[in-house]
Formats: sequence, C-alpha cells, structure tokens
Amino acid sequence: MFLKMIVLFLVVSSVASAGMPGAPVNADINDVAVQKALQFAVAQYNRQSNDAFVRKVSKVLKVQQQVVAGTSYIFTVKMDIAYCKKGGVKTMCATPKDPNAAQAIQCDITVLSQPWLKSLKVTKNTCM
Repeated sequence: MFLKMIVLFLVVSSVASAGMPGAPVNADINDVAVQKALQFAVAQYNRQSNDAFVRKVSKVLKVQQQVVAGTSYIFTVKMDIAYCKKGGVKTMCATPKDPNAAQAIQCDITVLSQPWLKSLKVTKNTCM
C-alpha cells in the first residue's frame, strides 16, 4: 500500500512539473507564427477602434501559446499612439517620445490560428 502511494505521488509530481497538457506555455516572440499572430491582432485592433491614429506595440509584456483546436496565441502588450492617421500610408510611423503623449494602453489579446483552414481570428481583446 505504501509503495502504491509513493508511485502515485511520483506520477502526480512529474505531471505537475511538466505542466498540464493543453495549458498555456511561454512562447518565443521571435517565432514567425507568433509575429504573424501579433501583427494580425494589432491590425484588427486598428480597424475596429475609434482612434483617429493607429496604434503600435511599444512593449510585449508576455506571450504564451496554447494548443486547442489550433493554436491560441495569448499576448499582453502595451500599445502607443503612432503619428499615422488611419487610412493613410503606414510606413515608418513614429511614436511620441513623451510617455504622456503616447497615451499607452495595455491589451490582453488572444489570437486563434488554424493553419489548415488558413484562419486567424481574434477571440479576446481587452485594451485598457
């Protein structure tokens, strides 16, 4: 009986240390798929917001990925106002040097990627 309890404890400990299958794990911001998901999320935000100017990511605070029916990319980012009006040419848009002028907001954004369907979709966007 004692041996069974030890084996059970070791199994539970090894699963807990490896992480739960399907649970979010830290992702590499330099990964091509992660970058594509983040660019898509920012473009969607800019299309749907009422801001006169576009926003750009100024800092990635956290990025995770989770295997679901595809891959969910979970971002926590800070975004600043850029000196580009919506609808204009958006190359080389500068952001203000003054933090107050940048009007930084923090966003939690989740993007679902299903490459076999050629689908990217923002499933959560809470910008504060």
